[in-house]
Amino acid sequence: MEVKQQELIKLIDKAVDIAQQMEKTQKSNTHHLNQLVTVLRTIKNDALKGSLEPSKGIVTLGLSRQVADWIEPLDSPLLTIVGEIEKYYQKHLN
Repeated sequence: MEVKQQELIKLIDKAVDIAQQMEKTQKSNTHHLNQLVTVLRTIKNDALKGSLEPSKGIVTLGLSRQVADWIEPLDSPLLTIVGEIEKYYQKHLN
């Protein structure tokens, strides 16, 4: 596996950890958090299989938008890490 994919997977794992911690404390967002974890795991599996679509420098994974629609506050660690995933994907997996 390429270093670029390994780094993306590390970021995804970090986001999953944050989301799972939030599930324990924020019962009102459990549905959103579960959906996000499912999407993150799908992206991770695609990266592991080498079937993740290249970003071509412009395509996003849609994570930031998905999380920003419901997360409070907007400077939360979860939104920050999904933003990092999006940036990394666009910059390094094109």
